[in-house]
Parts: sequence; C-alpha cells; structure tokens
Amino acid sequence: MIDIDQVRADTPAVKFLTHFNNAGASLMPTSAYRAMLEYLQREQEIGGYETVLEYVEQTADFYVQAARSINASPAEIAFCESATKAWQLFFYSIPFKRGDRIITTQLDYGSNFVGFIQQHNRLGVEVVVIETDSNGDIDLVAMEREIDDRARLVSLSHIPTANGIINPAAQVGQIAKSAGVPYLLDACQSIGQIDVDVKQIGCSALSVTGRKYLRGPRGTGFLYVDENVLANIEPGWLDQRGVVLRGSDQYELLDSAKRFENFEVGFGARIGFGNALKYFNQIGAKNVEQRIIKLGTYCREKLHTVSGVSLHDNGAHRSGIVTFTLEGHTPVEIRRFLNQHKINIWACAGPGSLVDFQRRGIDSVARASVHYFNTEEEIEKMVASLSTL
Repeated sequence: MIDIDQVRADTPAVKFLTHFNNAGASLMPTSAYRAMLEYLQREQEIGGYETVLEYVEQTADFYVQAARSINASPAEIAFCESATKAWQLFFYSIPFKRGDRIITTQLDYGSNFVGFIQQHNRLGVEVVVIETDSNGDIDLVAMEREIDDRARLVSLSHIPTANGIINPAAQVGQIAKSAGVPYLLDACQSIGQIDVDVKQIGCSALSVTGRKYLRGPRGTGFLYVDENVLANIEPGWLDQRGVVLRGSDQYELLDSAKRFENFEVGFGARIGFGNALKYFNQIGAKNVEQRIIKLGTYCREKLHTVSGVSLHDNGAHRSGIVTFTLEGHTPVEIRRFLNQHKINIWACAGPGSLVDFQRRGIDSVARASVHYFNTEEEIEKMVASLSTL
C-alpha cells in the first residue's frame, strides 16, 4: 500500500496545485530536488571535478536503482539525457542496409518515425507499419506475418504519448524472440506508471525518461541494453567514456552499457534522478501501477458524466493517461481554462502522435495524466471545473 499522505507531503506543490500533467513532466519528490540542489551547491563550493570524486557512491547507486526499477543488472544501464536520446543511441547502432525491414506500429512515437524515415531515405530500409484493429489494439497476427528474414528491428511504444492504451509488450517480445529479431521498446510513458520487467518482456533494449512518471528532473533518462545483445553491438557514436583507448589506432569497448555514454553529462541531474528512482523503488512498481490504473479508470468514469466530453483512449488495457475532447472547445482552450483553476493538464497535437491521430481522424486531444500522489477529490475538482466550461 502507498501512504498517500506521506507522498503528498513529499510533493509540496499539491497543497496549491492539481497536477495532471505527469505524462509531460511530473513533480519531483522533495528528496530528489534536495539531492540535486546539494550536489550543485557542492560544485559551487569546491569545483565540478572535485565534487564527482565525493559522490562516487551516489553515482554508482543511480545504476543500481535504475536496474532495480526494470529487473536488470547495473551493467545493462547507461545514463542518457532523455528517452529519445537513449532510443536513438541504440537505433543508430544497428547496421541497417538496403532492403532491411523495420517493423513498427501506428502507435509509435513521432521522433521514432523520424529515425525510420531517415534510414529509409539514406539506406533504402523498408518501414512496415502494423495497423490496429477496431478496438485500437495492435494486430499481432499481422506483425508476426511481416517479420521475415529481412526484418532487422521491431520497434514498439509501450504506452503512446496521447493514447491511454497499454500495448502488449511481452507478446511482441515473444514474436521478436521467435524470429531472432532485435526488439527496441520505448518505455518513456510506462516506467514509473506500470510494473515493467525487461526479462519478462524480452526486449533487446529499452529507453526511459526521468521527467515523467519516475518523477526525476528534466534532462535525464537511461538506456537498457540486454547483456546478451551488448556483446554484438557497437554504438554508432563513441567518445572516450565508452571505451578504453589503447593508442592512436586502437580502442576497446567497455564491457557494459556505459559504452553508450558520453564523458560530459548533467552530473547533478543524475544524482537527482537516482534519488527519484530510489523513491519509486521503495514504494514499489506494483503498488504504483495498482493506484494509477485505479485513478485512471475513475477519471474516465467521471469525465464520461460531463456533457459534450468524448474519451479517446483505445485498447483493451488502459493506463493513467486519459485523453478527451470537449465539444465547442479546443484542447488548448481546455488546458488554459483549467490552468486558471490551478489544474494542470496538457493539449497534445503535432508530431508526437501524428500517425496515430491520422489513423483516427483527429488532430489533437486534451490529456489528463494521473499519478499515485493524485486523489479522487482532485479528479472530481477537474470534472466540476469542466462542467462549468
């Protein structure tokens, strides 16, 4: 069980603000904020390089906490500045050639599609987009049929950015494993919201952001790469952080996912993110998932009572991301109106969900993304405000 009073006490902003924009950027727990602040203060006092030496144990703990959050080992974790960067680091390490196939879905993230299109234009890679059924779920039969001997990657967004569906990551993993094809899972909206076990899912690599459901600072994320995959992949970009440099003509890759890292990162942000991960692990992923799914369901039920509201979440399994529209008002107008009442939501439009939106014939939605520190009373407050609009 989650001690709601305690987690709300650890999140001071909830005293004067209702925050339903956790799929954009959540609120950091006080301990994570203070850890980062103390690190930066120490840099100011003694210098940046010297501070790193004092924080060796805390830095190492980041990899321990990140690994624990997804049932991996610390050697399979690389710190990155965002989920997109983590995704790109793995994607651009795959030696695609003309005629290779990328298997993805209509629900993949906009930035991922940019990568697919670029490799198509550069190398002649074929991009296969698996459609969804009438319920909005991925057509797994079609996916299995399309994975042939030319398939070089299966890409999936676990939970899309503007659609409450939870995609069947483990089932996709079984299909990819049976075909012997690498599987890249974009988990930026799922880690910290639902229980994610990379061994059970069977993904080759997984990208994560800090700022969303894990409640870390902006400019943080991590990449997971399965230890069995590491032995056969070299990052598309390297610097001295990821290798042992032997001389002017030789280097050796690090025997861990740190081969994907750069020498210069946000060191204080990494400390803050590590603390946020520790906070999440102490609460427990299963407890978090149970609470968020319950609140997401309640939010949909209450929104359904508002005249003119249409819900837009697809699929058999739904998350704490709740998307909707209100007749006569654009999502931006809804966001601005609720913000005047100290309620944060977001209006989703643009490239992030473009392919999914094109399929559904919409161009934007309002998104209320609940977290475990939210309450039923806050949901009722939002719904009451929408009713006046």
